[in-house]
Amino acid sequence: MPRFYPRRFSNPESLKTISPEHLIAMLLPFQAYLATRGLQIPPAEGAEIDYEALIEVVVNPDAAMPRELMDCLYFVHEVATPEMMTELLEEAPPGLLVFAAGEEPTPGDIAVQVWLKDRDLLERKHSEQYLIRPKSFTAFQGAQGSLEGVPLVTENVRLRLQDDFNDWFEKRKRGRACRVFVHSRGNEIWFLIRHGEPFRREGALEDDKSSSVFYRPEKFDVVIYGADLDGLAVNAATKGEKQLYREGFGKHLFGDEKYFGFGGRYSLDPLREQGENALDSTPESGIQWIRLTQVEVFHGNGVTIRYSAPDLFGTLGDQMTEILASGFIAKACFAVKFVDSKIARSVSVWQPGRASYTRDEDRLLVEAWMREQGFLARPAEALDEDAEAVLADV
Repeated sequence: MPRFYPRRFSNPESLKTISPEHLIAMLLPFQAYLATRGLQIPPAEGAEIDYEALIEVVVNPDAAMPRELMDCLYFVHEVATPEMMTELLEEAPPGLLVFAAGEEPTPGDIAVQVWLKDRDLLERKHSEQYLIRPKSFTAFQGAQGSLEGVPLVTENVRLRLQDDFNDWFEKRKRGRACRVFVHSRGNEIWFLIRHGEPFRREGALEDDKSSSVFYRPEKFDVVIYGADLDGLAVNAATKGEKQLYREGFGKHLFGDEKYFGFGGRYSLDPLREQGENALDSTPESGIQWIRLTQVEVFHGNGVTIRYSAPDLFGTLGDQMTEILASGFIAKACFAVKFVDSKIARSVSVWQPGRASYTRDEDRLLVEAWMREQGFLARPAEALDEDAEAVLADV
């Protein structure tokens, strides 16, 4: 089994931030196992929790350690932060969190109570942390082009998505542990898909002897549906997963597996048509300035030429216009100076369906700019065979 190294539970002082009452309540279901490791729960009358023994259990789990205990330690560890404490207090149903008069709970106390009383809430809040991590999205355009509002995602829809995804992952030897989390954000719906990866075996030391551990890694994918552009943005590792989500969300949100086509939503034609004017922006948009720093131009017969400079238009001038007109623009990179940032951040676009951001929160401002300048929401167009060869692995 995998070893577990929780950061916040690595010393007695961290463990003591959870009140003994809540810590005992969390560990009580596992008292039989903990006794085999030399830890008595609850402690003898008048005695304190043996934190040193507890740390030994946490830092050095053995093959008999209950899976639910590992899950408990993992999730409580992950959400025992001041930021998450605030969110849990705001979203917990009335009466869920109960504390004695004058008690000042710590983030760990809050996390433990939510774990014991509403595990789904804790797992959902934990999942939200992963929404800000992905940076690269593959985009698929919907059939309608835009909608006035987002489709309704009921619990039944969520479960049907989850069942279909579980069938797919199970057939590919990744288990049936898939869980779909739904988060509404204005005119967008963010879906977090937690699923298993193929089993992994690694070398390990057990009682000073060479051994191995065998476990299934956990993976998080993100899918965003935006009603403004009727588009699906997918952050996933494989082509198969991207197709699974494209068809699955088309089927369960719009009743048509082919609702989201392969045609992309990005066009780099404005660079060829408008030159440097395509990079215009205003501080009111949240973007102070944009510069073209790299392009990859495909000339056919397997020939792609890359041009890079801190400011390609500033460096090459009219020559840059000729370069952009000489072939298919497969990729462009931009340096984007946001109004609230001291330094520029990178944004990359692969035509027709992929974009990457240094920070996920940059996406909304950049996509608004791209739409204004004509980089976004173009109709799906036929690509010549050479261009399709360039894009085959994007």
